[in-house]
Amino acid sequence: MAKIPFTFRELKRSWSESTQVSIAEPRKNPHRLLLFYAVECGLKAVYLKQQSKDIIDSSIAGDFLHDINKMCLTMKMGREYQLPSNLKLGSYRINNQAIPRGCGPGELNQVWRYGGTLEGESDNLALEKTLTKINDWVTKELS
Repeated sequence: MAKIPFTFRELKRSWSESTQVSIAEPRKNPHRLLLFYAVECGLKAVYLKQQSKDIIDSSIAGDFLHDINKMCLTMKMGREYQLPSNLKLGSYRINNQAIPRGCGPGELNQVWRYGGTLEGESDNLALEKTLTKINDWVTKELS
């Protein structure tokens, strides 16, 4: 949650710069993480623009946290912009027993930040495509 207020201009600049870095090839988790953060900053900038506000403060940031789906729903974007609600990660082992893991879209940034591996329908390529689609929408809204 943003405990420090940030302006529309700062969010827009962060979105633009993160987007540029995230498109490097070949993509790995750090690139995906920057794409995630670019989308998050971009959606928050669009939200500020729609609300005719210039500052994102802790109350606005607290409403969304890192939940891309919640931001998309708030802005009345279609279902095609939704990330899967249940993401599957590779299991880990404790005492030779496999422990399954999962997360929601609001925790996806942690998966990529800490080097997690997604499985099945939660694969990175599908998520990147959806995030890129959201980012394209943000580009149109901020133009």
